[in-house]
Amino acid sequence: MVVKTLRKNPNEVRPLPEELFNIMKKAGKPWELYQIGPKNYVRWPNYKKYKDEIYNFPIRKNDVWINTLGRSGTTLMTEMVWQICNDMDFEKGFEKPLIERVPYFEYATFRYNEERKEELLKENANDPKRLETIKSMLTLEWERSEYPETRVYKSHLPLSLLPPELAKEARLIYVVRNPKDMAASAYHFGQMYFDQPPFEQYWDTFERGLIWGTFFEQAKEAWDIRHQENVLFMFYEDIVKDMRSTILKVCKFLGKTYTDSEIDKLTEHMHIDNFRKNASVNKNYFDYDSKEERAKRTLRGNNFIRQGKVDTYKELFTSELEERADKWIRENYKNTDMRFPNMPE
Repeated sequence: MVVKTLRKNPNEVRPLPEELFNIMKKAGKPWELYQIGPKNYVRWPNYKKYKDEIYNFPIRKNDVWINTLGRSGTTLMTEMVWQICNDMDFEKGFEKPLIERVPYFEYATFRYNEERKEELLKENANDPKRLETIKSMLTLEWERSEYPETRVYKSHLPLSLLPPELAKEARLIYVVRNPKDMAASAYHFGQMYFDQPPFEQYWDTFERGLIWGTFFEQAKEAWDIRHQENVLFMFYEDIVKDMRSTILKVCKFLGKTYTDSEIDKLTEHMHIDNFRKNASVNKNYFDYDSKEERAKRTLRGNNFIRQGKVDTYKELFTSELEERADKWIRENYKNTDMRFPNMPE
């Protein structure tokens, strides 16, 4: 599909201010980043290159979009939704990696370049399954030649940076997680692949919106439209507390009906012990990098799927840092009636 650009993306793209760049540099992340739009969302350089294509991507009313900030239960919800939309085809789910079954909408825009793509295709020419996954994940969504009848996407972009029709017409599932747990999970995730600064320094960049973007602004965009019929807003804490009820809620939202036995089977499939052992959902995009790139990284034993629990942030937060984080959360509570289940006030 080729997108005919009919309108300009109104979100201005600006280089990250020097002060914020220096904070990232001090944290060991001297990355080229940009602030986008009036809420200063932070993204990679290629967003500027593809921003109009992203903004004009054609939305279908039967699309299902899972939108989150990273490390907020995205993989959990993505697998659940795919199974519900595909008649609980567990066999196919085990055979094909989740990252191929459900495209990460903007992935190819910040990891994509022709040289890298050709390198990966050549290196994996003798591995058909791996090659198929690489081709899929490096294809810009508006350049795909075929789409399933029901498209399921995941995205970490704020709603205001995506096509306006998405929030109005498509079926949107938004999952948010207490930022303390989210930051802790993201920190552990980064440790699998990169050197990380001390956690307190990492939290400083997170609180400033330099890791995944401005947390509360992004979550509020979805919270403020949660009463729309096409929107299902969920807290990660509620999902892991009662998986079966979550599955039933998602089935109802998507207009799908299953027997009690089928719901039980999916509930068991989604149990954290089974989820952690599921190779299909544990495949991460970094697993498909070139041999040279993978050799540079030092894996430290963490699975992509970690604990699936609430309040795991306590492993990393000192009492002083937790007090600071709680103060930051409560300050942001003043601008919204959204409350995390494990921090009601």
